[in-house]
Amino acid sequence: MSCDYSVSVVGGAIVIVPESDGQAAHDDLVNSVLLAQLVANKKVEKDPKADWYNVYVEVLDDFWLRQTKAREERLITENGVESAIEWVAAAMSKGAPDEGLATAATLARVASVSGTEPAMSLLRSHVQKTSLDESTEVPVPPKVVRLLVILARTPTSFTSVYLEFKTHLEISPNPLVQLYQAEDVQGAVSMRYARVYLSETLYGRARNPIALKVREKLDANVAMLSLSDGSSGV
Repeated sequence: MSCDYSVSVVGGAIVIVPESDGQAAHDDLVNSVLLAQLVANKKVEKDPKADWYNVYVEVLDDFWLRQTKAREERLITENGVESAIEWVAAAMSKGAPDEGLATAATLARVASVSGTEPAMSLLRSHVQKTSLDESTEVPVPPKVVRLLVILARTPTSFTSVYLEFKTHLEISPNPLVQLYQAEDVQGAVSMRYARVYLSETLYGRARNPIALKVREKLDANVAMLSLSDGSSGV
């Protein structure tokens, strides 16, 4: 069975693009999204209280113009069991039902990929960061989980959903396999939705400088996911 979409991991983002486009057509998206994440990561490292998503968006807003944005604080229902795939698909569907369906179907395939795959290991390392100086507190304080999912149906526009929450769980090697109950998440799951398009006027003069800034970071932060019917989940 062939896929309509190809998937890459860009830092802590799952980037979904039409197979017919080819990844090279989306270089502007990959470069700018990676740059924005690197800036946000550095800011949060210096100031743990900083809002990661706000910093990320401030960088993107210089080139990608937001047509639509929304925010939702979601509480897991008592006795319920939920997943990141459900949350992302629901948020996407509110903007465009067909995008929600396409995203859900593609993420279900991503969930079948082994957690030992290099691209999945890369994603896991960004979604829930581990520290060399782990806390010895009992109980162990919750860790932040951050996941960004991007559906880019054209090279110059995309829809995204960002999830952030705190959990005491060590999430699965494949983060999309992880299931959550109300007691697993501290507070609400914060979700941000955005639909944006690229301004060539703004990005044109920054294209080469941005490409140079991220050039040496691409190998360590960008990887293709191989989606096949034979994939085994972890």
